[in-house]
Formats: sequence, structure tokens, C-alpha cells
Amino acid sequence: MNTRLLLLAVAVALPSQAVAQTPSSPLDGLFACEAIADDTARLSCLDAAVAALHGETESGSVIAVNRDEVEAAEEATFGLSIPGFSLPSLPRMGLPRGSASDLAAADETAVSGERTVSRDASGQIDRIDNLAVASITFNRSRRAIVTLENGQVWQQLDSDTTHVVRSVDPGDGATIRSAALDSYMMRIGENGRWFRARRRQ
Repeated sequence: MNTRLLLLAVAVALPSQAVAQTPSSPLDGLFACEAIADDTARLSCLDAAVAALHGETESGSVIAVNRDEVEAAEEATFGLSIPGFSLPSLPRMGLPRGSASDLAAADETAVSGERTVSRDASGQIDRIDNLAVASITFNRSRRAIVTLENGQVWQQLDSDTTHVVRSVDPGDGATIRSAALDSYMMRIGENGRWFRARRRQ
């Protein structure tokens, strides 16, 4: 996807013709100019809004990133608790919701071995299917440590080791989904049993 996003670090100074209050987006000034009926006034408004936005991009207060980069950052931080850290909310763009029917559809896609990302009604990542597993080891408490090929490390919280496979067959991957109270569930392979897990790194 080549959708462009703008992250706003500080408020953009907008022409008075455009808006009377602080905008929620650095593009609000441009959009508000469309409502001006007079051609001369509308052009003046657009010139001022573009100049303000150009100044903010030059100073680094507004940074343009593509959607793929934001989605990659979301996936990289999935399962991590980072105080004070948040990413901009993304439009849904037809991504699957976290409803029962959508998760069932994700299961069907998972059979093909394709990595898929499901989102809940608010647009937040709810589940990722078929993450490649690099290794599975067990600590002294006989709880599994699952290292993914993307560098993420997840630790089993359940005490029942029968929930975790000892080895990964070619093509098998890990599926991770959100659970209650900011917890996570994981399974290895298409028919693996779910177990509680926590992201370590």
C-alpha cells in the first residue's frame, strides 16, 4: 500500500479562513479551504496552508511515512508493553476485524501457510497467524521459550507442557492472539493447542 500518513509532533499554524481551532491533522487546513466559495480567498487559503505545512515538514515537526512502515512497527511491537508509546490510528482499509467470523476466515488462510494479520473493531492488531518459528526451548520450569525468526521471543505462562510441541515441522508457524486483560495466547502449527504466553523481547 502506498497510502501516505502524516505524523504531527506539534500543531501546525493554519490560516484563519481555514479553521478557528487547533486541528487534529496537519491536513485540516488544506481540507478546510475547500469550503471557501470565493476563488481568490480559496486560493489564498490554500497557499497559506501549503506554506505552513511545508514549513513544518522542513523543521521536522511533521513527518510523512507510508502505511507499510506503520503496520510494520505495529507488528514489531505486538505484545510489548511500552509506557508512553503509541502509533497513529490507521484507517481500516478493508483489513479483517477480530469477530468470530473474521477469525475463522483467518484460520482458513492460515492453512495455506500465509502470514496474516487480523484487527479488532478499533483497528488494533488482534491476531497474527503463521509467524515463522526459529526455535523452541524449555527453561528450568519446563515452560517453553519460543523464538521467532523476526527476533521476537515469547515465553509460555501455562505450566502444562503438553500444550507445546517439542519441534516444528516445515511450514508450521506460530499464531498469536490477544486475550483478556492484556494477555496473549499462542499456538504452534495449525492443530496445536493454545497456551498463554508473554512477550519477553
